[in-house]
Amino acid sequence: MVEAGLLLRSADVRWVRTVVWPTERGARIAGTGLSAPRPPGERLLHRLAVADAGIALETHGYAVLSEREVHAAEAVPGRAAELLAALQVPAAPTGARRGETLAVPVGAHAVHWPDLVAVPPGDLPVAVEVELTPKPTAALRTILRAYRHAQRRALYLGTAPVLRQLQGGPGPGGRWVDGVAQELELLPPGGPDPGAGGHLRVRPFTAVDPAVARRAAQQAARLRGG
Repeated sequence: MVEAGLLLRSADVRWVRTVVWPTERGARIAGTGLSAPRPPGERLLHRLAVADAGIALETHGYAVLSEREVHAAEAVPGRAAELLAALQVPAAPTGARRGETLAVPVGAHAVHWPDLVAVPPGDLPVAVEVELTPKPTAALRTILRAYRHAQRRALYLGTAPVLRQLQGGPGPGGRWVDGVAQELELLPPGGPDPGAGGHLRVRPFTAVDPAVARRAAQQAARLRGG
């Protein structure tokens, strides 16, 4: 497929060995309705982690839309609602502005695009965020407020430093220090809570691919200073 001009291949990423992605011709033949993605670049680990999470969700029966698929659907008026209706989502929204069906508005003009949108069978969609490193606190607050304001369900899959940022951890003397999600009343205060109810759930990121799992763990250890 590389020789036929359908795929590009990189063999210079040592920790993951070989990475392939479609050319424009390959994308057209695949019939996805999307253009060819950009070369992986320095965010390769995050992109592979998102793909790993999406595949895992699909094996559990979710319909999964990538960020690029969400962009494409939101670009056409009514297309996002049609997608959800086809997936038998109850009370699929109609008449929403760009970014209000599968993504979430941030302020008057900006939109936050989740890494994935997962749709359980016959249930409401869930925005999925795969976070391997903590975001700046102000940026995280903005995104979480947007999900809260939109009453949108969100699932955060994160490494240990990200989980600590979201739901806190033991401070001096062992007393619990709340995280950003607790400050915004999206999780109950005073201890770790993965989100048993409400609109926000927090889970550890676990990769099926061993190379992705190993690299994510190494990155998290560096952030912890370990």
